Amino acid sequence: MILRYPAVVFLSVVSLSAVARSQVPSGDGDWPQWRGPNRVGISTDKGLLKEWPKEGPAKLWQVESVGVGYSSIAVKDGRIFTQGDLNGVEHIIALDTKTGHTLWAVQPGPLAQLLDTQVAAQFKQADKNGDGTISEAEALARFGWEYNRFDQPANEPLETTARQRADGWFKELDTDGDGKLGYNECGNQFRDAFERMDSPDPKAEVDTLVELRTAGYLKLLDKDGDGRISRLETRGSLLDRQFGRIDSREPGADKGDELLTAEELGAALKKFEAGKDGVISPVELQKHFVASRYAGDGVLTATELRSTVGGYRNGMGDGPRGTPTVDGDRLYVEGANGDVDCLEAATGKTLWHANLRSDFGGGTPGWGYSESPLIVNDMVIVTPGGKSGTLVALNKLTGKPVWQSKEVTEGAHYSSPVLAEIGGVRQIVQFARESVFGVSLVNGKSLWRYAAPANGTANCCSPIIEGDLVFAASSYGIGGGLARINSAGSTQQAEEIYFEKKMACHHGGIVKVGDFMYSAAAGTLMCVEFKTGKIMWQSRSAGKGALCVADGMLYILGEGHEVALAEVTPEGYREHGRFKLQPHGRPAWAHPIVTGGRLYIRDQESLTAYDVRAKGD
Repeated sequence: MILRYPAVVFLSVVSLSAVARSQVPSGDGDWPQWRGPNRVGISTDKGLLKEWPKEGPAKLWQVESVGVGYSSIAVKDGRIFTQGDLNGVEHIIALDTKTGHTLWAVQPGPLAQLLDTQVAAQFKQADKNGDGTISEAEALARFGWEYNRFDQPANEPLETTARQRADGWFKELDTDGDGKLGYNECGNQFRDAFERMDSPDPKAEVDTLVELRTAGYLKLLDKDGDGRISRLETRGSLLDRQFGRIDSREPGADKGDELLTAEELGAALKKFEAGKDGVISPVELQKHFVASRYAGDGVLTATELRSTVGGYRNGMGDGPRGTPTVDGDRLYVEGANGDVDCLEAATGKTLWHANLRSDFGGGTPGWGYSESPLIVNDMVIVTPGGKSGTLVALNKLTGKPVWQSKEVTEGAHYSSPVLAEIGGVRQIVQFARESVFGVSLVNGKSLWRYAAPANGTANCCSPIIEGDLVFAASSYGIGGGLARINSAGSTQQAEEIYFEKKMACHHGGIVKVGDFMYSAAAGTLMCVEFKTGKIMWQSRSAGKGALCVADGMLYILGEGHEVALAEVTPEGYREHGRFKLQPHGRPAWAHPIVTGGRLYIRDQESLTAYDVRAKGD
């Protein structure tokens, strides 16, 4: 259900006196939305440095307060807006442009209430013995080893904490009291980690150890006494996980005979586990905790649990992805779990809230919702994806639905929509799971689609549009193509002009300047003629990454934390400076921006402002 704070009068979809604009109001020094004032990756700044010193431009300030995530930033009226996980909980954050000081950081009210309810329920479920705490065994059973990321460091040396935690595990799991943990005692808890914990002893007599382990497996698992271990007999044991690589195949056979002999066991143990005894000692468990940098006490509090479940989680990086949009005194934000919020820009107060899944039938893409909301007239356009309609237009003052694109039902991907007028028809152009397409601004009716650039894995790049020409590109071996959108009466159709496999784009975006496009999103910086697809030049530059343009220069941020300055020219790659960022443990994927004479770079919890004004400006 959509929550509104407070209710306001509903406005018409398109006022006769209103002119649809692709940009939100902005002035000097503003970058109010994704890819800047006009949503094309080009700054309006002038009088900037044309050459950087060896160490790079001067650093004005750097803060480590914007949380974990990949969101870029919006800048408006001296404020910076972004998103990030603070202590594991997704927040919307405002900072002062002069100092980087945090002005406010909020979790929208409805989300905070939902999280409180969720934490209370999960705590009750995890606390199996009802003692009011979540022990290490309970936390592991409920959340897996992931919980250690949010178990706050104890006030003890890491080695001390590791010893205490290992002692606790042995008291709970060493049922036979032999001072060692076999897989039958701890496999349910340690699972994948068991084999890493069992470290080889360089002094062990390998053949003797292999013989002992082989005999032990046969005694424990050979239930029918036939001298072999069947796949069924290995169920729940360590061999269950290793069966396929142990069961040798006869020449020409697709698989083994599904029986493990003593010879097969011995050969596999000698090849893959030489020196390992197949059990975990207290010292090995301590070493695992130290090597994994698990510095917490192993007990989850309610606050730590809140950090565990309070944001979007993904193996490729946690936290929000989308950039906020500032429209007047309001801020529009989309979180990685599909939460769309309208806030007071000055205070962070929630005005209304909706969720793309629960309210509009959406489905979260594999790496989280990543788009940045588009404001057009009285509407905010977002992409829930799914059978109820890929796009939805909401009244920007109330959050009430205006239309949903019921004729277009592709899943959401990672691109942000843009506004265009093609063939005299104002429309929203978006790149979803199966195609790049256009729908009517008035009612969301389908107009045209172009499927060639879609890869089905991750379509991230916002389309590039000039007149009736639309360029779209993706990575994963696909590339990019230009289509002309032809109009015939009330219908439109995409006709491909060219397709260039080399002009791929992962997540770094494309910037079009004049007749040429620039992108570093496929591994090399590339200049391509827009209307022909002719590759003018390529350069390794700062590597695969994102870029923006300001005052005739390309600002390139490589995902490997290289930053380069180069000329915007089809004549060749001309670099004018480069420096290296201090990494924060993940690739640098947030797009850089240039506004108000500053280059802003977000890298996880770090945000840095550089002075790029020419001397005397």
